[in-house]
Amino acid sequence: MSTAPDQSRAHHARSVATGLAIGVGLAIAGWRAVGADHIVFALSVQGGFLFMGLLVGPALVDIGRSRYRVRAFEPRLYTLLGAELLRRVLDLVGWNRLIRQMRHSETRSSGLARFLRGAEQSETAHLLGAAATILLAMTAAVTGHTHGSGQILLIGLILHAYPVMIQRIVRYRI
Repeated sequence: MSTAPDQSRAHHARSVATGLAIGVGLAIAGWRAVGADHIVFALSVQGGFLFMGLLVGPALVDIGRSRYRVRAFEPRLYTLLGAELLRRVLDLVGWNRLIRQMRHSETRSSGLARFLRGAEQSETAHLLGAAATILLAMTAAVTGHTHGSGQILLIGLILHAYPVMIQRIVRYRI
């Protein structure tokens, strides 16, 4: 008879495998279909990396808990880099409201605990996407696709680095 922790581990393992398969599969398929130097490749592969992070990130949240501690200098640095401005834009377009609704429907824990857990999951997911972006950009550069490598890095920076900065600013304020 299987216990709840065993089922949870199995679910996490399936999520990790599925997420990695989607991210890597989309990168390979896109590279073959349109090539690493095409902007469509850079955009579509980031979509795959975001989905990969969404599936893999929650399984990895509890590993290395100390990395979620935000140091006092970080919010100022991230604000200088434009993360606070992007957070406000996301508020204006309704993205943050959508994320808040998704987090509200996920668990029955307290609002603050749910928010902090969701922020940690989001940060982890985006860090995974950033790591995949860097690996793919390095692969593109090594194989002679320097233009594509630059596109991949630029789009990846916007889609992964800024959300991590925003999560850390908000958690520091709490």
